[in-house]
Amino acid sequence: MRRPSARLVLFFAVFKIATAQSSIPGPSLSGLSTAPPQTETTPVLRTTTNLVLIDVVVRDKKTGKSIDGLDRSNFQLLEDGRPQTLTVFEEHHASDAIQASPVPHLPPHVYGDFPRYAIRSAANVLLIDALNTGISDQSYAREQLVRYLRTIPPGTYVAVFLIGSDLRMVTGFTTDLNALLAALGKVRSAGGSTAPGGSADEPASAEPDLDTGSSQEMAQAMRDFSQDTRSLSLQLRQDITVAALKKLARFLATVPGRKNLIWMSAGFPVPLGDPGGGNFAGDFFLRVREVNEMMARARVAIYPVDARGLMTLPNTNPANGPTGGESLSLRGSTTGAVPTANPIPSSWASQHMTMERMADETGGRAFYNTNAIGQSAVSAIADGSTYYTVGYDPTNHKFNGAFRKIKVSLDDKQYELSYRRGYDAVDPSGSGKEKTQLLSPMSAAMLHGGLPLSEIIFEARVLPAGDPQLAGQQLSTEPAGKPDKPLKAPPTRYVIDYSIDPHRLSLTTLTDGRRRVELELAQSVLNRDGARVNQSDAGMEVDLTPEQLSHDLKAGIHMRQEIDVPAENVVLRLGVRDVATERIGTIEIPLRVSDGSSSKN
Repeated sequence: MRRPSARLVLFFAVFKIATAQSSIPGPSLSGLSTAPPQTETTPVLRTTTNLVLIDVVVRDKKTGKSIDGLDRSNFQLLEDGRPQTLTVFEEHHASDAIQASPVPHLPPHVYGDFPRYAIRSAANVLLIDALNTGISDQSYAREQLVRYLRTIPPGTYVAVFLIGSDLRMVTGFTTDLNALLAALGKVRSAGGSTAPGGSADEPASAEPDLDTGSSQEMAQAMRDFSQDTRSLSLQLRQDITVAALKKLARFLATVPGRKNLIWMSAGFPVPLGDPGGGNFAGDFFLRVREVNEMMARARVAIYPVDARGLMTLPNTNPANGPTGGESLSLRGSTTGAVPTANPIPSSWASQHMTMERMADETGGRAFYNTNAIGQSAVSAIADGSTYYTVGYDPTNHKFNGAFRKIKVSLDDKQYELSYRRGYDAVDPSGSGKEKTQLLSPMSAAMLHGGLPLSEIIFEARVLPAGDPQLAGQQLSTEPAGKPDKPLKAPPTRYVIDYSIDPHRLSLTTLTDGRRRVELELAQSVLNRDGARVNQSDAGMEVDLTPEQLSHDLKAGIHMRQEIDVPAENVVLRLGVRDVATERIGTIEIPLRVSDGSSSKN
């Protein structure tokens, strides 16, 4: 949340820097001078208010392999049939994430946001759908994931979420494979399907045999009751699924760049019977479109993976095929018709068609009718990590909320493309509904589980107020922060001394030769469940003389903040934002407040 800026005039800036420097052990605080220089190896997107960004995956039609090495001239883009001029063009590779950087050694209680891996490719989300997937299918999918995730490239950012009775973050974005596998272990300990009323597919044969000894009217009434019960269960699961996907879209909208959503599920809960019949069915497709639009707007490509593996028809002779039954696949279908002779294949077909639709409208790819579930997830990560970002300023400046169709094409017709197919042209200066759903950049960056950001490089020394290194220094006696509710007593005051690298800040030259930068510093205290218990946020204008700037280019711009922390083990998340460029850096620090200390880095 943006707070009113507190103007730091020259004498206060000098006093602040001098105070901070006197309280911090000279050169030992900062690893900025030993850190690798921050170079612009990829262009920084300079977004305008109307800029439309499209992530495009290019594949060979025959092999399915992602294609790289194309340039701007290869792409043509139409909006509602009208040619558009590309003003942004970037190529991203799966191998970009492998580029590791050395992290400088820092003294105890000093932390830095030096990037271990450059975030130049896509971030990935594994969404485990326990709501719509049977227990045995969940177990098999989990085993497959554990096996194949060991093969993803180092530096690949992955987060894990779970859909049960609600959406839950299992672990935030991490490049630590062991942490990722541990997160999947947590999912295992969470138990099986939480689907109200059963798993994703309930065969008609599971209904009780009501014909024996019952009148036809009674039997029909019981069948109607059973059908109504299943419909209510399906409606409830659909409501929960839609709400969870929308919640996830809002969170991922705060994460910069492309995101690949690998959705491990037995399928979206689709209406029973004719997919086009009844209000429930009609509402279903409207809700799917709404979810797709939110995901596409957040630059999220959906990769549905059917956790049921190879699909076979029930009550068939295993001798009919090598897979133990008659397999069902919609790939290659030319009509798109849904078979209705058997209710189970009908629901399969509807679910697979929905998977295809969600993937197509967001720029992803659907995987189903295969037992290689883990390999499908890894393939989705690889597929979505080699892509192109193209952007344009629409020639149509009438932003009336109407849906605009996008078509991207290449000169070479041997390639197939995946990208979002359109967007809602909402007035960028207005207050469209999607604007109210998004958080401010800094608030979003301070959320639990967010990507570690290193667009601004900074260090922070974090000490409890009673530490001997702070002896004799004057600290505030007022409460520090704005807690959501009273903190567990007695809270511990923590002092955060920042050292911010000016090299990537936007410095404005004033008429008297001084340089000015507007910064936002934020501190958020999170409990073990990821809930915020206290936070503080301050905006500052810092004016620097040429002499001060010369000094700070080596030692960093020094700032101090204070925050009260409850008597429990928590995580302190720090953020620094350059207001002019929206660049942000973040650090997460575990605090063991019970003994008044921070975990050593």
